[in-house]
Amino acid sequence: MRFHRAFAAMLRVNIANMLQYRGETFLWSIWGIINPTVLYVMWSAATSGAEGGKIAGLDQNGFAIYYFSLMVVGHVTSAWDVYTMSFLVKQGLLSPQLLRPILPMWDSLTNNLAYKITTLMFVLPMWALFLVVVRPSFATAPWQLALGLIATLLGGALNYLACYTVSLIAFWTTRLDAIGEVYFGLCMIFGGRVAPIGALPALILLPAQALPFRWMFAFPTELLSGMVSSPRDAAMGILIQAAWVTMLIVAFRVCWRLAIRQYSAVSG
Repeated sequence: MRFHRAFAAMLRVNIANMLQYRGETFLWSIWGIINPTVLYVMWSAATSGAEGGKIAGLDQNGFAIYYFSLMVVGHVTSAWDVYTMSFLVKQGLLSPQLLRPILPMWDSLTNNLAYKITTLMFVLPMWALFLVVVRPSFATAPWQLALGLIATLLGGALNYLACYTVSLIAFWTTRLDAIGEVYFGLCMIFGGRVAPIGALPALILLPAQALPFRWMFAFPTELLSGMVSSPRDAAMGILIQAAWVTMLIVAFRVCWRLAIRQYSAVSG
């Protein structure tokens, strides 16, 4: 019960902080709209010159559905600790958080949730505008939508855990900018954000299937888009997501203990 009260209090504080910086929050949130929209326009234009008007089985309407779904998935699954952890360590802002009887991760998580809640006032109208202008024709079945929502939440947990665990490198080196860019690039390429997984070259397709990035972004997007036609394949994908989440929880716990030991040794 105390944890729930602390979590709710941190969430309220972080929402209040986000509302103080509406302009900056708007600029960050608009990226989640512009990037998929530009990629939709590019792939939609490419289908006009493709055989049968399709690329990787998707026509213009298919790409519209895919990238709209990716907007929603991208918003829910966004995480950025791999960029901010080094700042907390360098500025000594992590030390007060370590004195609390709750992991700093929970403050980070409430900050993440606060961003997603407060930016809805910006992204919902832009999502509506995309639907009005592009007019995609959805054929997603109810079971695909239901499992897609579950997959999106699991994708968000997966990306957050991976991003936070990678950010612990800041306890050994505060130069995380390059690592953050590499992580972001891997998410874009192997997560089905630059292109749907089916449109990737064969050389990239194999690691895309093996790495966790597909299960963060592409798989939930494919489910919401109606691209996963078999309930068995959908259930298997969700099980794979759950397995990755479990492995990353274990990885975080191990890395956190090592990171705190390193932090104590350096800062005394």
